Amino acid sequence: MARTAQAQSIEREMTNYFNSLSDKNKQAVLTVVKTIAEAEEEAEFERDFSNSVPLEEARKHTLNTVRKLFNEKNRSHKK
Repeated sequence: MARTAQAQSIEREMTNYFNSLSDKNKQAVLTVVKTIAEAEEEAEFERDFSNSVPLEEARKHTLNTVRKLFNEKNRSHKK
């Protein structure tokens, strides 16, 4: 995807600003950026799984499956 001239200009400005910072301030900026990136990743994960099966429903399904398998096993042993 091609970047617009405006986006390239903004990137150049950000790079120039970042390069002018002291090492301590660069580290602070990188820490903030990392925190934002991690928060966005977590939010994306939550969005992806927000439509998944509710936990209680998944537990009920698992319990019913185990009961069914247990009952089938007991029936086969009784024959």
